[in-house]
This record gives sequence, C-alpha cells and structure tokens, in this order.
Amino acid sequence: MPDSARRQRLKALFRNLQDRALDLGQEADRLLYQPLHDEETDPVTRLFDTVDMGLDNSLQLVAGFRGTGKTTEFSRLEKKLWEAGYTVVGIDLDHYIDRHSPVDIRELLLILSGAVGDKLSAEHLLGPGHGEASFWERAASFLQQEVRIDAAGVNLGATSLKLALRHEMSFREKVREAFRDKVPLLAQLVRDHHEAVVSALRDRFGTACRLVVIVDSFEHVRGDRDSFTPVYRSVQELFHHYGQYLSLPDTHVIMSAHPFIALQADRFLSELVNGVVQAWPACHVRHSSGEPDRAGVERMVELVRRRGAWSEVLPDLEALETLVLASGGYVRDLLRFMSEGVHLAMHGVRQDAAERIIHVVKRAYLPLFKDEIDLLRVIAATRDLSGVESDKLEYVHRFLDSHLLLCYLENDFWYDVHPLIKPDLIENTRTPRAGTKQASRTPPPDRTRPDNMDDANP
Repeated sequence: MPDSARRQRLKALFRNLQDRALDLGQEADRLLYQPLHDEETDPVTRLFDTVDMGLDNSLQLVAGFRGTGKTTEFSRLEKKLWEAGYTVVGIDLDHYIDRHSPVDIRELLLILSGAVGDKLSAEHLLGPGHGEASFWERAASFLQQEVRIDAAGVNLGATSLKLALRHEMSFREKVREAFRDKVPLLAQLVRDHHEAVVSALRDRFGTACRLVVIVDSFEHVRGDRDSFTPVYRSVQELFHHYGQYLSLPDTHVIMSAHPFIALQADRFLSELVNGVVQAWPACHVRHSSGEPDRAGVERMVELVRRRGAWSEVLPDLEALETLVLASGGYVRDLLRFMSEGVHLAMHGVRQDAAERIIHVVKRAYLPLFKDEIDLLRVIAATRDLSGVESDKLEYVHRFLDSHLLLCYLENDFWYDVHPLIKPDLIENTRTPRAGTKQASRTPPPDRTRPDNMDDANP
C-alpha cells in the first residue's frame, strides 16, 4: 500500500483521468486541456471559419469519432464563438433521443426545435416563460389539432411530448405515420417557429445578433448487435433524403454525425444548404509510413502530464510514449491505459508497467473472426479503403464506430488498424475460441466495446 502522500497524488491523477468532456468555460477544466491538432488541421478553426465567412446560415456535419475529444472541442468552439459576438446554443441529444432505435426526420425535427427552445429559456438568452422560447407547447397543440394524432394515452403537453418522443417507440411511430407525406409541412412549422425565435433574440440583443446551434451526440445513435443495420440505414436516409430540412433560417447549425458520413460526403452535400462535412480525425501519433510523429506524440504526452503525477504510475518517459503509440492517438484508450496504471501502481511502479497495462486493455478488442481479420489486413496493408469491396462497407462503418479502425489526416485522410490488434493481423491469423464459427457473416458481429462515457477529452 502506498504511503498517504503518494496515495493522494494517485487519487488526484485517477480523478483527472476520468472519461468526460471538459467544459472550457471552467478554469479547472482549462488547466486539464491540451490541444491535439496543429493550427492547419484544427477542426475547431475550420468550423469557426465556415460560420464567420459571412453567410446567413450554414449546416456543418462533423463526422465525429467517439472518444477523440470532440465534445471538449465543441466547448472550445462555443467559447470562441461567444467571444466573437455570436449567440450560441449547445444541445446534447443524449437528453432527448433514443440512441438504440432507428432515427426519422419527423421526430428529429420536433426534438431539435424543442431542444433549442429549452436552451433559449435560460436567463441570459430569452428567459424562462418567454413566448417564443418553448416549441414543445406549439408542437403538442399542432399534433392534437392539426394532425389529430392519437397520443396513445399520453396527455400531450410540453413535458409529456418530450418524454414520449424519447421513450415511446409506439408514439414515434404515430408521429411518423401522421407526417408520412407531410415532411415539408412539418419542416415549415419548424422554420416558422425558428424565424420567430431569431426575431425575439434580435429584439432583445440587437439586429446584429447571430445565432449558432451546436448539436452534439447524434453519432451516439448507433443501435446494438441486432439493431446496428437498421439504425445505420436510417441515418443514411436521414442525411441523403432529408438533409435540407436540418438547416434553420438565419442560423448556423453544427451537428455531430457518424464516422461513415465522411466516407459518403459527396452523397450528402447536395442535400445540405450551404453544407460542409468535416471529419474529426484521431490525434496523429504516426505518419502513414509507420514512423512516429514526434509532434503528435508530444501533444499526447503533455495531455497526460496535465492530468497529474504520471511518474507515480510509469517508470520513465519511454514507457509513457509506449502507451501513447499503443493508443493510436485515440484519447479514450490513453486515458484508460493510465487509469489501469493507477491500479497497478498501488503496489509500486513496475519496469514492465506499460506492457502489463497494454495487455489488460487489449482484452476489450478481442477475439476477432476470420472474415473481420481478412478485411482489416487489407486495410492495414494499404492504409486506405481502396481494397474494400462495396458489400463490405458496413464492416468498415462498424470498425470505425468501435475504433478497430482509426482515421488520420496527413495532407489527406488515411486509415489504419488500431495498434493494439494490428500485430496479431500481421503475424498470424488468430485461431478463434472453441465453438466459434469462422464463416463470413452479414452483418458482422458487434465490436462495440463498453464505454462509460460517450466522448473523451483532450
């Protein structure tokens, strides 16, 4: 057992390693923050510049890879926008949407407008009780009077509508059926309300008021083993056929999206009004040639240093850099490495600490099946997706979602297999566990690893 002072240092480090987004409006979190992108590839700069170029409105989809610090960077973007004179509304869809079911434009329009209204009721914006702040009452009245939807026993009001859309699949199906051929009508209801919202903001803050809505966590809508395919297809349909309806008048919308959106950007851009698809890569710790990227490695090392007494966990800087490279630039794994290291360090710092930590965390990625190994080998050999057959793209989407496959930006985008499993692919094809089938299967098995939080932070 470590002495009291050392245990306190380990406890402080362990708390700072917790997998949560940082709020850069808070001084304590700013002390923990470490930027992971250089100025040229900084996603926040690109998002800000698109907003600030002078257009009246825009829609930017951020192909967000979970655990790469996106939510923390959205916090930095929000702070930067406020400082530039914009009025910013940040929405976390986790509080409004069923993450495990297919999504539909009909309920999503209601949810987005309602969520914007919830945020506008804050004292520093329109304030509680403002006539234009809440969309839920207007939507409930519209559903009852104009569409005459059967509320399935729900006494439709602001709170009940919000809860029904999130938790009641049968109610969402009734909304979809009621608006089956009336999506433009619903979109116009949303637009009319939003125009009134913008007008109210300008009455209060002046005609120069410019609104930005940041929608986070949409990529968390992902289904499970059985529902991955229908959820994935519903997201494709949403952006491919209805992306135009996600734009709001006189407003810049920045919305997180699933990683595969970046692979199909050309398909979706024609549907977006002043649309841009931005990919959010992992931190660049190796070049595509395989050589370490010293600048990226040093950024990740500094991230750990900011969290506390890392030398109470690892024997030296070389061991820390070993963990950085083993993470593949994936922030969540690096935090997980160090948290596991704290547990081991309770019994003293070991010379083989890095190897022991990697061995423990690696278990979450295994086993792999033969068909998965074959496809990952192809990608590992070329570091791009040119060798992937079209009928295997769903595998790629699942690999990206579970971080078996990582995306990087170095002049252009390239891909590589997570370094925790890549040596197994190169050295030999692992023999599946007893009783495991090796035949190709469609869809592929769920490789999503359990994550306690939905986005890590730099």
